[in-house]
Amino acid sequence: MNQKEIEVLRTVVERGFGLADMNTIDRLISEDVVEHQFGRLNGRDELKKSILAIANGFSDRQYELVRFSTDGDVVWGHFKFTATHSGVFFGHQPTNRKVSIDVMDIAKISNGQIVEHWGVPDRFALLVQIGAILK
Repeated sequence: MNQKEIEVLRTVVERGFGLADMNTIDRLISEDVVEHQFGRLNGRDELKKSILAIANGFSDRQYELVRFSTDGDVVWGHFKFTATHSGVFFGHQPTNRKVSIDVMDIAKISNGQIVEHWGVPDRFALLVQIGAILK
């Protein structure tokens, strides 16, 4: 397994998403990254908007790497996301509830940057936990 590619994905998730560190995003995400996640537009600037929406809706964000695998220049990671719903998130008022969901990320890495990404957060579990939908 290529440790460098694993560290790129891990750093993007833990620092870029977890800390909303835009310098990390600028350094490790290609400007024209292709995003395969539902409802996401392509490009680094659109990704930054998504990260800020998460940061505005949730405090004490943490992503813990649970397991990973690689296949050439593609890295797969399973992360556990925990946070507190302390701000408005996609129109849902803060509940101050603790949330915990699984997130699966697959990233194609080229020249030390993510150039293509598939993100699969457990959105249903998140929406149930913040009371946006019933079980």
